[in-house]
Amino acid sequence: MGLGDYSPGSTWYYAPNKVAPIVFIVLFFISGVIHVWQTIRYKSWRTTILLPWAALLMMSGFITREYGAYNTESLGVMIASIVLIMSGPPVYSLINYFILSRILYYIPYLSPMHPGRVVTTFVGLDAVCEILIGQGAWRMANLTMTDKQRQIGANLVKASLILQACLFGAFGLMAALFQHRAQKANVLSRKLRTVIYVLYISATIVTIRCIYRIVEYVEGWKGAVYQNEAYFWVFEASIMFANTLLLNIWHPGKRLPSSNSRFLDRDGVTERRGPGWTDDRPWIVTFFDPFDVWGLIRGKDRETQFWDMSDEELERLRAEKQANKRSVWAGALDPFHLWGPRGYIGKHLSKSKSTPKAPDNEIALAALHTRVKEEPKNIV
Repeated sequence: MGLGDYSPGSTWYYAPNKVAPIVFIVLFFISGVIHVWQTIRYKSWRTTILLPWAALLMMSGFITREYGAYNTESLGVMIASIVLIMSGPPVYSLINYFILSRILYYIPYLSPMHPGRVVTTFVGLDAVCEILIGQGAWRMANLTMTDKQRQIGANLVKASLILQACLFGAFGLMAALFQHRAQKANVLSRKLRTVIYVLYISATIVTIRCIYRIVEYVEGWKGAVYQNEAYFWVFEASIMFANTLLLNIWHPGKRLPSSNSRFLDRDGVTERRGPGWTDDRPWIVTFFDPFDVWGLIRGKDRETQFWDMSDEELERLRAEKQANKRSVWAGALDPFHLWGPRGYIGKHLSKSKSTPKAPDNEIALAALHTRVKEEPKNIV
């Protein structure tokens, strides 16, 4: 029996291959372990910590698929495998967002938008994709549902995949715009150029996989792509392993600074330490206004542009930031930083509770009293 041949009683339509899952379990395990070591070695927690998690998701999907190859009538195993494997690629795209964000933190004066907003905006939209995929995949794979219900699941997955493709397009345009600016300013080093090229390749790989899934769900579960297992092993398993291997060979943590506070001076050579380009707005506000249009109108963004400051000014800003640093417990209990003297709601409440303005007559009397005291007395 070849790949994609119909197997009576199988919830997969075909009898899943029993050897291929083992191969990819081993490959993703090796890649994931290497990513753990590389993340520790280069201290790139904020950038690449999710690489082992993505590999674990793919491994879990292949483990359940291997189990399903011996239990082809188990609907729950099939659904678990599909959901787990389809959750891996969005995490890899999320990692690409973190990588671009770290690059923009490193050269902030050429960033098309606030680096932190790159993550909040794309991650928020990616989370919507994950929810749609999770809701749609199990509906489509559930043979106990009616064709209409399964079609709703397929439509949810298609919508999420199309949204992902649009996200990848916007992401690529932003990276290309930054690269153009950096080349024009002559600050794009060989290391940064390598990271950007790897970013392009990784995003292209994830996009190809996304297109494969779109075609699969457009055709439906009776289409040739869904019913032929060979497409899965080429355009899902193999291509995603190529992506994780790419990030093993050219690990971004090796070529990017480990801290957001380190940035490249305009001369393209000198590295300096700043306070980091922070955004005190709540996450939900940054999601709906990623470019901080209101801040641009008020001129607030100009206050945070630290890269042209002197070393003394940067040292003062770092000291202030350290003094105002929130504790781990405060971050856990109030992750959106809404309360407290510097919180989004807290600081507005403190302003409203400040000492009320004195009446005009009291101000006039105080001014008169001061003037009388300061005027020289007439000598009789």
